[in-house]
Amino acid sequence: AIGIANQRETTVVWDRATGRPVAPAIVWQDTRTAGQLAGLDPELLIERTGLPPATYFSATKVRWLLDNVAGLRSKAVRGEVLFGTMDSWLIWNLTGGLHITDVTNASRTQLMNLATLDWDPVLLELFDIPAAMLPRIRSSAEVYGLADGLGVPIAAAIGDQQAALFGQTCFEPGDAKCTYGT
Repeated sequence: AIGIANQRETTVVWDRATGRPVAPAIVWQDTRTAGQLAGLDPELLIERTGLPPATYFSATKVRWLLDNVAGLRSKAVRGEVLFGTMDSWLIWNLTGGLHITDVTNASRTQLMNLATLDWDPVLLELFDIPAAMLPRIRSSAEVYGLADGLGVPIAAAIGDQQAALFGQTCFEPGDAKCTYGT
């Protein structure tokens, strides 16, 4: 089986018909969205997502792309372009069109409600992101589909820090690991 571990906040928007990105991916370190943070309510974001306002997360990056790539917002509303973190884009391309993400990646978009484990309509409205472009949220370990032409199941998608926890054999309560990042 194929398992995908990825850095969670890098944002990709791609054409539904071709799978090609419509603009370069915006990585987690990119701060061009700092201007969007001023009007955000920290309490609302923390209550719903556990995350404070920051350029780190995907929501402001998607909004920036929708606002700055000509014609992209209208395509997003019509469902012609899709958003995802790298796991979603890889799975889309490996399966020939399955648009999903796992809960560990979705949780770092700042669009997923921690209580419902689904996309939050209030946050989608706040960031002005059409729901039509979002992947379906699934668990981190299940068979999502088969890789086209290979017949190999894609059976896991998980954020890098959670994957590292397993990679460091932290299987028992009290086990710990330390991630120092990039």
